[in-house]
Amino acid sequence: MVPQPIRIRRGRRTDFTAVMALLATTKAAVPPPDRATLRRFRHLVADLGTDFYLATVDERVAGVAHITYARQLADRPIATLATLIVAQDAQHDGVGTALLRFAVERARKRACSELRCAVRDDCNPDAAQFLTHAGGAAAGRLFELSLHETLADEPLEA
Repeated sequence: MVPQPIRIRRGRRTDFTAVMALLATTKAAVPPPDRATLRRFRHLVADLGTDFYLATVDERVAGVAHITYARQLADRPIATLATLIVAQDAQHDGVGTALLRFAVERARKRACSELRCAVRDDCNPDAAQFLTHAGGAAAGRLFELSLHETLADEPLEA
């Protein structure tokens, strides 16, 4: 069988259903299919300060990449690969590699000093191996502060 070409295109407002279907087939968190999620998705794809791209194979969504950019006070911007999801039936077909290469090129075009990607514990166990094989190196640990309850009324101590 001849491999189908992987096309990468900017996400559109009309891609909501296809992206939610892709999320449902993976271990990624699936937001509730309500108006607030639809509105958040539409704001995300319309935001020119971030990149939201889809990889398609034969007009079918096979992967998603969401890249954010943060300006730095004393250095060049830093790109963060917030999401890289590949459909289960498209894994090991080059879709993830194509999306990662695309993210690297987008970060270079924006003159970023690096591209960061955090691998969560609940994600695909092959994700860390994939990033290492692509030339990534583990750089310490990522700490997250929940904004719901943590530090809500407590003053920070130095």
